[in-house]
Amino acid sequence: MVARFILSLIHGPILDPGKLMPTILRYKIDSRTDMRTPTSSDLQLESTSETSVRIKDVAKRAKVAPSTVSLALSGNGYVSDKMRQRILRVANEMNYRPKMAARLLRAHSTGYMGLVINAYKADALRSGASSTDYRHVGWQITSFLEACRNEGVRHQVEVIQTPSQEHKGVSELIEGGMIDGAVISGMVESDCPLGDLLRDKPQFPWVSFDEPADHCVLSASEQGVEQAFQYMAALGHQRVAVTFGDVNCLQHAQVKQGFDAAVNHFGLITKPNWIAQFQGSLTPALRKEETQWVQKLLSAKDRPTAIFCGGIGTAAIVMHTAALMGIDVPTQLSVIAMGFGVDASSHAPVPTIVERDHVAMMAAAMSMLRVRLQGRSVEQPVQRFVPNLIHGQTVDRVSK
Repeated sequence: MVARFILSLIHGPILDPGKLMPTILRYKIDSRTDMRTPTSSDLQLESTSETSVRIKDVAKRAKVAPSTVSLALSGNGYVSDKMRQRILRVANEMNYRPKMAARLLRAHSTGYMGLVINAYKADALRSGASSTDYRHVGWQITSFLEACRNEGVRHQVEVIQTPSQEHKGVSELIEGGMIDGAVISGMVESDCPLGDLLRDKPQFPWVSFDEPADHCVLSASEQGVEQAFQYMAALGHQRVAVTFGDVNCLQHAQVKQGFDAAVNHFGLITKPNWIAQFQGSLTPALRKEETQWVQKLLSAKDRPTAIFCGGIGTAAIVMHTAALMGIDVPTQLSVIAMGFGVDASSHAPVPTIVERDHVAMMAAAMSMLRVRLQGRSVEQPVQRFVPNLIHGQTVDRVSK
């Protein structure tokens, strides 16, 4: 059965996107199977005190004219994104969100935004993987919930776990009219039923998250990787190595692209045997292959002073192998990895990482989706965001 969650945000400060386990926010999980289109009664406030908040109250708090608040809340008119976000934040603080949901209802919509995550990957099955890596799902759900809270709209999350669910679960949401639009993540298979369904429903507004599409938000990971090498070069590192996975995957292709650009732009020195591509799922056999490569690389008299790893797992192998060989990280070897902060924090030393800016990407996806819902053309339908360099404990200047 499709894992469907309707998570209603009750109250509390915005969840730190670096923490996957919410400790302050509370969610109500609704496991209904007879889903229906919400009615106006579903959107009624639980207390009458919140209903007294009016547009002029928001305007007074935000120190703008009531007409400016109306334009910002409706998404129409010439209101800058910065001003609009400030007004939405004030409206949110004053519990004006249900008014926004009611506005959506008056426009003959459900008031629900969807996040559809295709957690199933056919290539993982082909390579013998026994399970799916769900870490990225947690990040995306967290950033989606935060964006919905800021927008003041209700939300629904659909996680596809097997290929048989791709058409059934999503078609219930889209064809059943349960959501007005959706952010789509993980539509990577060219022939996946999810993609076919969306293409067959051109009237349904959706935005792709970190996968190329007509309307999408993407991580400019190659720029983040290049900047990471620039940072290492500034610390005196000239001899560098890199690892990445299957370049048919966008993220790994971007790691290679960023590395190649850095070598050309900063005069870095590398060798063919310092560049490793590890393809396939994270199986014990693959980890053994990575370990053997690291042992050979670090045991050579002529070795790099810095390594960029395409994943946290590889970085952990590099650090562990280096420690066994008596090579200190970071004074004798610097390590940077592509990954998530929550994964990095579980290792010692904590690796410096290049982390995709999921919060900014999701906020942009929701903003683009809102424009599409209003039937307006999107001025910039493809938007790219440079990842953040998160400093850890694994990078230092080259020892003399």
